[in-house]
Amino acid sequence: MPRRVLLVNSNTLRPPVAPIGLEYAAESLVSAGLPVRILDLVFQEDWRAALKKTIGEEDPLVVGLTVRNTDDCSFATRRSFLPWIRDLVQEVRHITDALILLGGVGFSVMQKMVLRATGADAGIFGDSEETLPAVVKCLFGGEDIAPLPNLVYRRGEGLVRTHRMDAGLEHLPPHRRNLVDNRRYQEVGAQVGIETKRGCPNQCIFCADPVAKGSTVRLRPPTAVVEELSSLLAQGVSWFHTCDSEFNIPLGHAKDVCRAISSSALRDRLSWYAYCAPVPFDHELATLMKRAGCAGINFGVDSLCDEQLGRLGRDHTVADVEKLASILTGSGLNYMFDLLVGGPGETPDTVNRTLETARRLGVPLAGIAAGVRVYPGTALGRTVARGSLGEGLHPEGKADDDPLFYMSPALGSDALQLVHDLIADDPRFLFLAAPSDEGSYNYADDDSLCRAIEDGARGAYWDIINRNRPASPSIRTTGQSNRTGAEG
Repeated sequence: MPRRVLLVNSNTLRPPVAPIGLEYAAESLVSAGLPVRILDLVFQEDWRAALKKTIGEEDPLVVGLTVRNTDDCSFATRRSFLPWIRDLVQEVRHITDALILLGGVGFSVMQKMVLRATGADAGIFGDSEETLPAVVKCLFGGEDIAPLPNLVYRRGEGLVRTHRMDAGLEHLPPHRRNLVDNRRYQEVGAQVGIETKRGCPNQCIFCADPVAKGSTVRLRPPTAVVEELSSLLAQGVSWFHTCDSEFNIPLGHAKDVCRAISSSALRDRLSWYAYCAPVPFDHELATLMKRAGCAGINFGVDSLCDEQLGRLGRDHTVADVEKLASILTGSGLNYMFDLLVGGPGETPDTVNRTLETARRLGVPLAGIAAGVRVYPGTALGRTVARGSLGEGLHPEGKADDDPLFYMSPALGSDALQLVHDLIADDPRFLFLAAPSDEGSYNYADDDSLCRAIEDGARGAYWDIINRNRPASPSIRTTGQSNRTGAEG
């Protein structure tokens, strides 16, 4: 019997998130007729004992570790997850001589840096569905993996990165979603993901999604999305969150997915949340999303100041957001805005204008991230690499695996306090701070969020936080879909 591939879900943060990318990768091996086993550390009390036992049982040829996030993306905490991945790699290496292979969005964003920081042997960036089976077949046959796409691997003292190749999603085998215990994830209040597309064409200077998933949007057939949802529903999973960069890009495909859900037997059996861009979004999409079971939308607005939006590379304006707010108010959809403070050119005036416009528009909930995460491969990352920004980088003289942030020097020496002062205890605003801080929406090991989930709350984590915190009746989230009642 050939040695198996062991795929390990290493994302053990609470509340948990079902490992959709790992499951898609495992499905690609099954479709190729290759033996695979998943070890989910989320549900293991002793991760070392679980690794030792499973590796001893399987004698794997490859051990794959998922790197969903490299850090918590919070300027206030700057918590890196790479030391944990490094500990996992070292433990695996003590037990087996198998190839240690990394993957996941976090790895795809910073491939060489993550490989150096963790000590793994190789990694797959971008889509894994075609590369992973090819790697395993090469290893089984004693062949060189060097010609394969989407790989970073060690050669001597250096690292080699091969060419990128994005998969055609319409040609992938159907996703059965039966290799991970997704029902158990739902039972513990975790988010179960679903993809309708990959890639993002937007030119935001800070966003790593085009780096990880490509800048060309690749669409899944709406019928395939419905089939995947049906398979999960049959397993007892009934609420979801889209993993698309932006569900509404392109607009026509989003509408087609909603129509496919509404015209199927799924319509009254599921609830789902989505990430959306402010444009394009119209009355028809709002109606279709609500009819298809959408329980809430997180809009990446970033700023409500046209000058700052331009500096961030966004393609919408404040007037677009005003139109969006009008559509949302009329639709009764549950929603929040995500705001990003501290980018190049940000001043106390531009921050204040953003907050005041959010108040004027009656935005029910807005999350504020102060400090911009700098990722290599983004426009902001390239600017930093050229040394063109000067001041504003935190921390200075950082190690390779320290999360790097930019904060506009014009915000002063204590930008976080400045933003807190401008918020002025307005409960419509959440702040990306430490998980223990009141009003924070840093989900990484947030005890209060976990307690709410244990008490039965279900939904997107921002929505759970919002439903479980004091708020003025005039700014509570409006028009919440009655389907959220089924989520707790």
